[in-house]
Amino acid sequence: MKKSRRRYLLFHLHREGQPVSGKHLSMALWKSLLSLYGEVHAADSKLYLLDFDEQSGVGVLQCSGSALQEIITAAAVISAIEQTSVSFEPKRTSGTIKGLHHQVQRHE
Repeated sequence: MKKSRRRYLLFHLHREGQPVSGKHLSMALWKSLLSLYGEVHAADSKLYLLDFDEQSGVGVLQCSGSALQEIITAAAVISAIEQTSVSFEPKRTSGTIKGLHHQVQRHE
C-alpha cells in the first residue's frame, strides 16, 4: 500500500468581530468538509490544524496531498464561526512544514 503524502497549507483567517478559537475553527472545517464531500472523503483527508494564532488569524493545516483542493474549497465556503464573520485565504502550500516556517514568521 502506497503511503499518502502530507501537504501543509499556510492560511489567513480574516474576521469581523471577536477572535475565533482554534477549536471552533477546526470544528467548522470538519463540518464543512463533511457536508461537501461526505464521511469517506473527510476521513481520507487526514485534516489537522497544526497551528493557529487567534489574534492574527494565521495558521497551518496539515492534510493528505490528494485532499488539498477539497480542504481549500471546504474552508472557502465557511462564512461565519460562532457569530463571527470570517473568510479564508490560502497563502501557500508545501510538502514540508519546514518549507512554511519562514512564511509563518513573516505573517506574525
